Amino acid sequence: MQAMHDDIYTSLFEIVSFFNRPKQDKVLLKRAGVSLDTALFPLLMRIHVHISLSIGELADQVDRDYSTISRQVDKLIAGGLVVASHKVSDKRIRQVILTKQGLAIVKQVASARQKMMHEALGTWDNDQLIKLHESLEHLATTLKSVIVASK
Repeated sequence: MQAMHDDIYTSLFEIVSFFNRPKQDKVLLKRAGVSLDTALFPLLMRIHVHISLSIGELADQVDRDYSTISRQVDKLIAGGLVVASHKVSDKRIRQVILTKQGLAIVKQVASARQKMMHEALGTWDNDQLIKLHESLEHLATTLKSVIVASK
């Protein structure tokens, strides 16, 4: 059983490494026809997925310094991709959300990503895709519960 856990970890490590490579982001952005600094791309995508994030939450998710993320968010604001507002309950906290322009870029990226995934998984049959999806959903739920429990 331990060997299987190690094999699963190794596979996950390779998958995460693939998706965390700035080169991969550059390819995806190019295929989407989007010009964006690759350092800003993960922030934009996280803001989209979570709908609204504070600078601190964003810094925690990407494991970077608050001041670095704050400067990068300022670049996204200057580019018209996100807007920031102060949280009603605590004016010290800036929340960021996508603008229409930011959402349009996310949609372009999603379209390019879908095409790339179709190319990568084009030889898989529907049953294999369903099993992969179900397994990944189960894994994501399990890992989220472990992370929450460890806090």
